[in-house]
Amino acid sequence: MSITEKPTKGYHTIRLPLEQTEYELFLSDKDVAKAQIDKLYSQYPELFPEEMMHGYVLNGFTQESSKLGLRCRRIQLKTADKRVFTIAPSFVMPYMRGLTAEMEKALFLRRFGVPFWGLTYVFGHNDMFWYRAEASLGNFSVTGTTVKDPQKLPQDLLADEKHTWLNGNRRYIAMTVGADCILGASVAKSASQLDLTKAYGVFAQEAKAVKLDYSPFTVNTDGWLPTQKAWLYLFPGVFVILCFLHAFLKIRDRATKGLKEWFNGLSQSSRRYGRLTAHRLRPHLHNVYGD
Repeated sequence: MSITEKPTKGYHTIRLPLEQTEYELFLSDKDVAKAQIDKLYSQYPELFPEEMMHGYVLNGFTQESSKLGLRCRRIQLKTADKRVFTIAPSFVMPYMRGLTAEMEKALFLRRFGVPFWGLTYVFGHNDMFWYRAEASLGNFSVTGTTVKDPQKLPQDLLADEKHTWLNGNRRYIAMTVGADCILGASVAKSASQLDLTKAYGVFAQEAKAVKLDYSPFTVNTDGWLPTQKAWLYLFPGVFVILCFLHAFLKIRDRATKGLKEWFNGLSQSSRRYGRLTAHRLRPHLHNVYGD
């Protein structure tokens, strides 16, 4: 058995859905461990590095965690660089902070503003423990942990800013969504083009880490020009589509009494076309703009 005192260069972690009740057997029996890894690789290849196809060998264990007293298996890929990966169980939080099932309940309550001292009173530890646990969630890539397969990165996106407050100052959370998933949420100091470009740039960076040449086909935004310019800067080839609701509201606001009959007719017609998706619009966009 070999023990790694410190992670070496190229050291990575693969987090797998291993059962807590079977984890000791996973550690003690090489055949069980290899069979479980092979099974999960066949089921969820997106969780593993692409080089996994070249094969691997078991490569000892990590040092025992001082927090939970757990070790993790390691594997070494059969590649030229012989990279080593840690196989971490999903029932444990990153950095061995605690068991996922126990910490999930406490962190869930933070959604409703339960103070850290309240979490300490109910779940133990201390206030800084829960503060660090919450803050550490921001270390991970939202896009990278949501989309593992590069081919599943959505080509049609929606972007908008949610207004909020931080220490008495107005801030803007630049939200990016696609395929019914939240793919990005970064804080911008202002609604200027520069700050919004930085905020949406976090999504762009994370998406390109999944797929280097990624570029969305369309992005649906409201009429705020800095938002549209930010997306055109980050993805020069993207088609910016004005949000149907905002376009409709602008028409409504300008519909005077003399145009009321026309507006009512437009309102009825919009119901038939409101579900037209960006995917169905693509042929028309290509006819106008070309490839």
